[in-house]
Amino acid sequence: GTAGTSPGVDELSTALKNHDLFIYLGHGSGVQYIPGGEIQKLERCAATLLMGCSSGSLSLNGPYTPKGAPLYYLFAGSPVIIANLWDVTDKDIDRFCKTVLDGWIKARSNTAVDCAQCTQLSDNFKDMSITDGGTRKGKKKLARSKSVEDCEVMFGCKHRPKVGSFMGQARQACTLPFLIGAAP
Repeated sequence: GTAGTSPGVDELSTALKNHDLFIYLGHGSGVQYIPGGEIQKLERCAATLLMGCSSGSLSLNGPYTPKGAPLYYLFAGSPVIIANLWDVTDKDIDRFCKTVLDGWIKARSNTAVDCAQCTQLSDNFKDMSITDGGTRKGKKKLARSKSVEDCEVMFGCKHRPKVGSFMGQARQACTLPFLIGAAP
């Protein structure tokens, strides 16, 4: 898409169908850009990170079926959904996302096949000014997971790490790991 403009429903549907990972960073769950009904129409959906405030909460009106973005992605076949249960701060969620994605990309690049796309993304993260948490006030930095599945995916990569496996490490990267880090 174009920076500063909202993506169209078709553009978001295509992204959800044709990629391994879909990340939404913004207000709420993103259903203002792609309605839940459109998401549910997808037969197969990418793993999804919804990093807006309360993006993982469900609404329940009386005895009716609950509604919310995580259910729409589940019905669309998303293998993983990471979303926030309550309101979060921008910088901590940026650290959380950076740590999840950095760990995921490094695990992808540590396999036998060296993917140029994964390496480029990993190098871009090194240039970002967001810290990964490191050691602070007596807390140890957690070691990165090295386990990956050996699956064939797009761009010739023969690897597919599980993005959810980096959640614990990402929580510790937050300044408030037991508040903001626990929200996803």
